[in-house]
Amino acid sequence: MHNPLGFVLDFESRVRIAALARRHDFVIIEDATYSFLDSAAPPPIQTFAPERTVYVGSFSKNLATGLRAGYLVAPDTYCTWLARALRATSWGTSSLSTALVTRWLRDGTVTRLEKARREDAQQRQTVARRALDGFDYFAHPTSYSGWLQLPEEVRSDQAAHRLAQAGVLVSTGDAFATGARTPNAIRIALANPSISELPELLDRCRNVLIER
Repeated sequence: MHNPLGFVLDFESRVRIAALARRHDFVIIEDATYSFLDSAAPPPIQTFAPERTVYVGSFSKNLATGLRAGYLVAPDTYCTWLARALRATSWGTSSLSTALVTRWLRDGTVTRLEKARREDAQQRQTVARRALDGFDYFAHPTSYSGWLQLPEEVRSDQAAHRLAQAGVLVSTGDAFATGARTPNAIRIALANPSISELPELLDRCRNVLIER
């Protein structure tokens, strides 16, 4: 699931990427950090090209932010290189954390917590769509973030400044731009406030953005 647009690559596109990788002999790095948020997503690209895909996952998004642990699914031919890179760039992971995650994977806790996260994200998106009705707002139904396209007369940096003065911090479109052109938009993160606080904060966003 793309952050911040919430876009999920369809089945045909995944198959096509795998075919292109084989034709042109390149390696695929598949970021699956937020994949748990869409239970109906197509199979990972890794399943179509397992011999050339490095599948990257995390346990800090789907379980708890304190679990600073992740995992890689990679072809045997890359494992030695990947292990060297991890040793050179990481202090390592707590054995207590990895033991806890392993137990949760086995006893079904991970599946249960991921389901609860999806339901929570869906509730938050319902609140966001209600509060931002009338705005150009894009988000996946079970995403923890949303993309708000601003009208031409409202600059994203000025909107972010006014929102910060109102006690709401957002990211501007330039943080996600991949080219010279910067989208006039802001990303709204929905995960941090409690569900009871979220309506008031989003109403505050709406009021600030309406003011010209």
